This record gives sequence, C-alpha cells and structure tokens, in this order.
Amino acid sequence: MEFIHGTTLVYLKMRCWSGEKKASRDSDILLGVNGKLPPQKLLDLGRKKIFPPRALDPLLNKRKAAERACLAQGTRFMGGFAVRDDAIDDVVARLETVKQSFESALQQFLNDFDRNKEDWITENDEYAHIIRDQVPDRETVANAFKFEFKLYKLQPLEGFEPDEVEIADQILHEIGLSCREMSDRLLERKRAISGQNLSKQLDPLVSKLDTLSFGNGRILRVLSEFRALRESIPAVRIDQDHPCFGRVLTFLTMCSDDKKLECIVNGQFSVTRLIEGLRTDVSESGASLASTTPKPSVVSTGAYF
Repeated sequence: MEFIHGTTLVYLKMRCWSGEKKASRDSDILLGVNGKLPPQKLLDLGRKKIFPPRALDPLLNKRKAAERACLAQGTRFMGGFAVRDDAIDDVVARLETVKQSFESALQQFLNDFDRNKEDWITENDEYAHIIRDQVPDRETVANAFKFEFKLYKLQPLEGFEPDEVEIADQILHEIGLSCREMSDRLLERKRAISGQNLSKQLDPLVSKLDTLSFGNGRILRVLSEFRALRESIPAVRIDQDHPCFGRVLTFLTMCSDDKKLECIVNGQFSVTRLIEGLRTDVSESGASLASTTPKPSVVSTGAYF
C-alpha cells in the first residue's frame, strides 16, 4: 500500500484528428477491368489519408512528449501514470510546458489548414475526387483536438489493493525499454563518448528506480547495480574498444531482457562480477601475447549470457 499512498495518478486526455477516413469500396477502390487501387500513401489498411500526415506530425509528437514527461518519474498504472507525490509538481510543470507547445502547434496547424489541404489535393490530383469532399471544415477539425490532464489520489477497497510485485515488474520493464534504446544509441555511435556524458545518461534510470522503489526489494537490487555501474565509469574518453564500453553494453542488454534481468534480481549477476570478469580477460590476453587468437571484440568482452 506504500506505493498507492505515496503516488498520484496522472491521467492524460489527448485527442488528435487522424486526417483519415474509412475507405469505401464503391468510391475509393475500383475493381475489375481497368480498376486500380490508390497508392499506399493515400490508402493503407482500409483507411484513406485525406490530409497530409506530415502536417499532423508536430501535434502527434506532443502526445509522445507528454508520455515521456510522465514516464521520466512515474510508471504506467490503471490507464494513466503513477507518479511519486514529491515529484508530481515537476511532472505537472513539464506537462504544462508540453500543453503550451501543443496549443501553439495546433494554432499553426489551423493557420495552414487550407493550404495543406489544397497542397495534398494537388499532390494527388488523380484522386482529388476521394479527398476534397471528405475533409471536414476547419472548425470541426479544431474541435477534434484536445490536451488536458487530471490528477487523482487512489484509495483501493481493503482486500483489493494492487499487486506490488506486478507494479515492480512494470517499472523494471519500462527501465528495460530505456536500456534497449540506450544500448542501440551506443552501438550506432561512431565517436568516443566522455565518461561523464556516459554516466549522465544513466542518471534518469537511477532517478526513476530510486523514486519508485518504495522499499521494494526487486527494484532496490537493480538500483544498487545501476549505481555501481555508474560509479565504475572512468572520467576518460570511451570508444567501443574500451573495456568500460563492453561493461555498460552488457549490463544494459541484461536489463533489457526480462529473463536476464532476473539474474540481477536474484544476485546471480552483478556489476562487480562483470568487472572482475573483464579484468580476468585482460590479464589472460596479456599473458598470451604470442598467441594468434584475436583480441576479444566488444560483443564478446565480459559477456555473461
């Protein structure tokens, strides 16, 4: 119950006009002799795009920005986001900023509405007949957008409290997704990264685990390993051949897989053991300089799995 008593539920209510309509077999799709389908940019999975998708992208991106603001210090819960009470003011401030940006983008979208509509029709002149009369008027479209959020305190009935194990698993799953994104960025990076910068990239993950731990043993064990990893990063330039790179990549990969993450939770895997394994690899490599065996690659160095 500590989780429920110590968090506020943030419920996002966002609507965006899709710029699409269900395609009609009678007017949009011509079958039989000389029949043909509109191109995929106009017709996809039974939906026809009556407005340029690129014009809607800035507004759709605001939805993702709002979710990121909530997930930075909260976790998905009951259709919303559970945020620790002492972090709720910061999350609300971020959401207010996103809301202002959304309203500004919406105003720009409405200002350009007629031009974007005509440009889309011109760009798809052959199919203008299935676009022009299907686009609602500007006012109707404006009313299809909405951005607001509500805050709630929950009080479950006795005997129907949420499962704390499931909550912890959800938090760790979200951490795993962030770890996968971070490992992908590191692998795609062509240049060396400073140890300070690499350490800072772990800060949001450490902060989220710390904020939402509420004494949960599973989360605290993972948090402890994240802190150990962060403290082990040296203040030097780190490229893909540096031992620290393999260490960080291995740990992030472990965390991004639910089954491998259990090895961290139950103590079978730790950053200390990972570092010791890397040192052993380096020592053995130095003792066999005459060997023709190639130097371990980033992928294999310190690999636990």
